[in-house]
Amino acid sequence: MNSNTRPLPPASATALAELMAGTLPDSSSVTPEALELADRVRDLVEAVVLTDVDAAVRKDAAERIAAVTAALGAARREQAVSLIRHPDGRLEHLTQMGSGRLNPQAPRLVFEEVPQRADVTAEPAVVEIHARCVLTAAHGGPPARAHGGIVAVILDQLLGVAASAAGAPGLTAGLDIRYRKATPYGVPLELTGRWTGREGRKSFATGEIRADGEVTAEATAVFIAERRVR
Repeated sequence: MNSNTRPLPPASATALAELMAGTLPDSSSVTPEALELADRVRDLVEAVVLTDVDAAVRKDAAERIAAVTAALGAARREQAVSLIRHPDGRLEHLTQMGSGRLNPQAPRLVFEEVPQRADVTAEPAVVEIHARCVLTAAHGGPPARAHGGIVAVILDQLLGVAASAAGAPGLTAGLDIRYRKATPYGVPLELTGRWTGREGRKSFATGEIRADGEVTAEATAVFIAERRVR
């Protein structure tokens, strides 16, 4: 191996957390200022999508944003992944694109209480989880409707969290989506996901998105448990 070649990191946040056991920061490390910054950038992106100001205002805004970008880039982490461990043992990936609270590209996907396993060595158990989300014009595709790609993102995230909550985390191997009707943005969405079982290293989950009580999209997913090097 070339001495300049870095070893590849683990393929999943779960495996990385295992390597960092005992060194992960806790939830108190997430400051209100960090959360506020990410939220304001989300607002900024939507404002850019919807703005109708003149060229001079756009030019001035671009210059000020460039200055802020330079200031934020003055100190960078070595890796993009940012993990914390909650007091109940739950692992949270703060910067992933599905629902990372510190990633402005992530939609505001908020999970209700996620079941925690008292015995992490026990066999996985069927679980159902719930979440809510309001997409914005920044996630738009057709008029007043969300792009199908962001619908896939939140379904993938939903089902992945369900699998992890069941005790069967894995990497997405397949995601089959049925778009039943257009998913709107700017309105509350209700999401339900459930882990249903496994076969060897494969595990399975299903879920759906509802707007005003009607299913707009549903999905089934297959996850593959990551091989561990002993």
